Amino acid sequence: MKLVLAATALLIGLSQPVWADASKCKLVQFVKLPVVMEGERATIPVSVNGKDTRIWLDSGAFFNFMPKAKAVELGLKTEPLPQGFYVTGIGGSFTPELARVREFGLLGVQLHNMEFVVGGSDIGNAFLGSNLLGVWTTEFDLAKGAVNLFRETGCSRTSLAYWAAGMSVFEARLLSGETDRDHHIYVEVSINGHPLRAMLDTGAPQTSIGSHAAVRAGIDLTAPQVVNSMAMGGVGSHLRQSWIVRTKTIDIGGEQIQHSPIRVIDDRADDKSDDMLLGVDFLMAHHVLISPAQHKMFLTYNGGPIFSVSTESEIGHIETRAENISSAGKTAEPTTADEFAGRGSGRLTRGDATGAIADFSAAIKLAPGNADFWANRAKAYARGGHPDLAAGDIDAALKIRPTDHRLLLRRARIRLGKGDKVGALADTDAAAAATPKGSLAMVDVVSLYERLGKADRGLALLDPVLDLHHDDSSYANLLHERAWNRALANADLDRALKDCNAALRKSGPNPSMLDTRALIQLRRKDYPAAIADADAALAKAPKASSTLYLRGLAKLAGADEAGAKIDFAAARTITPTIDQFYADYGLAAPGAPTVAPAQPSKPDESDNGEDDDQ
Repeated sequence: MKLVLAATALLIGLSQPVWADASKCKLVQFVKLPVVMEGERATIPVSVNGKDTRIWLDSGAFFNFMPKAKAVELGLKTEPLPQGFYVTGIGGSFTPELARVREFGLLGVQLHNMEFVVGGSDIGNAFLGSNLLGVWTTEFDLAKGAVNLFRETGCSRTSLAYWAAGMSVFEARLLSGETDRDHHIYVEVSINGHPLRAMLDTGAPQTSIGSHAAVRAGIDLTAPQVVNSMAMGGVGSHLRQSWIVRTKTIDIGGEQIQHSPIRVIDDRADDKSDDMLLGVDFLMAHHVLISPAQHKMFLTYNGGPIFSVSTESEIGHIETRAENISSAGKTAEPTTADEFAGRGSGRLTRGDATGAIADFSAAIKLAPGNADFWANRAKAYARGGHPDLAAGDIDAALKIRPTDHRLLLRRARIRLGKGDKVGALADTDAAAAATPKGSLAMVDVVSLYERLGKADRGLALLDPVLDLHHDDSSYANLLHERAWNRALANADLDRALKDCNAALRKSGPNPSMLDTRALIQLRRKDYPAAIADADAALAKAPKASSTLYLRGLAKLAGADEAGAKIDFAAARTITPTIDQFYADYGLAAPGAPTVAPAQPSKPDESDNGEDDDQ
């Protein structure tokens, strides 16, 4: 409660009237948050005890939040919350701690002793929650980089979609929270004619339905057209199975989307108060205003795909049909650097690289000293097929922020893509020194060391990461990462095997983890065990070039030259650069062709960072 009062004081101090209609209704904007989309994350600039950074906006979080590793990175002390206090969500529950930021800067105003709940699975950043975003009349226009807060008076029965001249405006009913202090934004949604309780969640990259609600909506998860999809996590320490299903109709305030694919998450073991999360895919396709006073969500359609945008990578493009929607109207052009950058980031997220380049260029012209603008235009240039221009913008951003570990990693990838291993290694070393110890961002550094043939350097960086993420949903993957690096470096193979076995117990027979165990057994000269693990991995992923190559080495060591030759040929057909990668680790195979250096950290996987710049 203390945090809510502090935030209120800030917002009143920033009050300025920006819009009101001609009747008694008055809608007064008093905060304009300069949002830039980083992928599917809505970010804003803040300062924490004098250090500039960016954090996320998450209307799905009940309070301001940060993972333990972020608190350590920021040098914040944590203290226990009252006994019995716990947080629950996708993936289970956890017992949190509390941290206070002595000086928290937002929009030029300093808040003192800003409170954050600490704990849960690490999704990579701190975020401001619904205690800010769900209290006021709030406008979400993520496609144009805008989140605005308003005071609303005398507006009963008045449409607040002030931007919507000539557009279809829909009004969805807001549902009450579980308590007076529950400021989540709950919206009534109908799927296949069945009413569901949806939470508007700017922290969820994609929309999803809980499996319980899916069954109520008449969705059969055993139907032949249902696609088994990835395991997904939330605040808890467990991953949950997901599926992609087809719906007949999705109705949100009268807007109807027909025949749309959507994701379903297994929530049978989770304690949740909602049936559905309306994520960033929905918000990028809509301009939304939330009116707690009227218990309504006003929305208009921006155009483009809605829910299908987050499933196309797995099931391909599917045409969906929207009903009752008129064409989008015209909106005011940006005038400030932040407005251009916000719209540019929205365009980039929706795949419009050309428009994003134009907007970021306008932002740079107005504010050339902002490194984020250069870095974002670099991403737009890369996606637009201009790698050299992207590289130039990364260099420009690093002149402004020379120790930014994310920028250093991006330049390292660019240099490695051009075959400049010396320059890439120098940037990776600099990034390793600048990345906070224990941060998940260190895994990106480790991945680059792998690609550079220096797994021994990356190995030493992983222990602090595992120490801070023992109860995290990513823990099995981190154990696997350490096992893989030990196997590459041929170091402490018994511990590598222990890590890999622990990861497999947590995750099940994951083919990538079986591949890693095959490498460990190969290093330990247990060739039958290496072949057995490779066979098990290939049964699940028959085109995994790494596994084929490793099985070939194990067969060769076991005197099966004919079988080895077949595996090497198959691996090289899938990944022509595979010999180069393994040769750096003393695992050369006969008959290797002369090719350019390998790119992936593992021949069948891309690394965890941004590869747009390559």
